[in-house]
Amino acid sequence: MDFAEGNRKHWDDYASKYDSKPWQQKIVNQLLEEIRHRLDWIGVEWIDKSNANKPLNKSERTPERNVRVLDYACGPGNVSKALAPYASELRGIDISENMVREYNARAINQDFSPSEMFATVGDLLDSNGPSPSILGSDFYEFDLAVVGMGFHHFEQPALAIKRLAERLKPGKGVALIIDMLPHSKEDMPAEVQSIIAHHGFGKDDVETMFREAGCEDFDFVVLDEPIRMGDDGKIERKLFMARGRRQK
Repeated sequence: MDFAEGNRKHWDDYASKYDSKPWQQKIVNQLLEEIRHRLDWIGVEWIDKSNANKPLNKSERTPERNVRVLDYACGPGNVSKALAPYASELRGIDISENMVREYNARAINQDFSPSEMFATVGDLLDSNGPSPSILGSDFYEFDLAVVGMGFHHFEQPALAIKRLAERLKPGKGVALIIDMLPHSKEDMPAEVQSIIAHHGFGKDDVETMFREAGCEDFDFVVLDEPIRMGDDGKIERKLFMARGRRQK
């Protein structure tokens, strides 16, 4: 079984309980708050930000412009949920069929139509090129392409940024990565060690990846509050956000 297939199988098995525990939900809420706190820093021309405190359903949103978001390795859609009040269209991609099913079920429960929020099974990082399912024109020309806490699962993170950048609007679209700073691998549970390719990333390495992918206006911020994983909260990780804009 190759690395991508191992991740696909793991997340298929894990989809229904991805954020079911209190410590998992706390991490989700932390990320949601951090994303919304840094909307201006991310650098996208969002729809009316007065939507921030409105319910997540289409009847409460009044888009002033078309803002398209690509959520790669989207899982059940937590990053999309954080950005939904500010975007007019969200597209998720994940290699896990069950995660995609969970994403779409949650979108329906939030009263979004498939034209507003929808995920597709696909792989941008296949050695033979991106999956046919994500080659259509609706998977290009995004204002934002984001990977939230999935970057360390990619064997080739530099290729991931390159292929995400190709999906952005030239001179305007932003790539955003949210992940962990370098850390020890010794405290990771055995059941997930085989699906983790990288034990965190430093600023210099991430900046090089963005530059080589043709992105400018790079910035990198370390989040103040660490996340704590596990029922006992003993696994602690510091997170970063990195962003860059596709060159014209």
